[in-house]
Amino acid sequence: MTDWTIRPERPGDEDRIHAVVAEAFDGMPFADGTEPDLVDRLRGNGELLLSLVAETDTIIGHIGFNPISIDGKDCGWVQLSPVSVVPSRQRSGIGSALIKAGIAEMRRRGVRGIGVEGDPAYYERFGFTVIEGLGIAGPHAEYFRALVLSGDAPIGEVRYASAFY
Repeated sequence: MTDWTIRPERPGDEDRIHAVVAEAFDGMPFADGTEPDLVDRLRGNGELLLSLVAETDTIIGHIGFNPISIDGKDCGWVQLSPVSVVPSRQRSGIGSALIKAGIAEMRRRGVRGIGVEGDPAYYERFGFTVIEGLGIAGPHAEYFRALVLSGDAPIGEVRYASAFY
């Protein structure tokens, strides 16, 4: 049994989500410190399609999903980014539960697939794989994985939501 629950973000959660993302990414070798501001930009741009939190008496985890295009077209795919858990609660199943809840909601909404950039071994546990011909350009291309929820996998270059640029 867990001492936390997952729910959609509500008005008033923004500052705590910002703090959770900052804490989760602080000191990580792959982080550049802009991750909390990215979530704020996604929200401000209307690009945070789904935002879930894990909470006890306070928010301890967060996950966001945002739109992506493939070869400049909307193909009904989204990106999982970012997933964050406060350091004191990491490795306790919260991140996994947020990912599973997010995937389930994306499936319920009729999303065709989800892309993610991150630790391949971690995300492959949830069914994310390399799809030949689908990916991102640049130095982090080897970290891109995708999960097909319905239909065939598209081929092409993925471009993230405008908040990333």
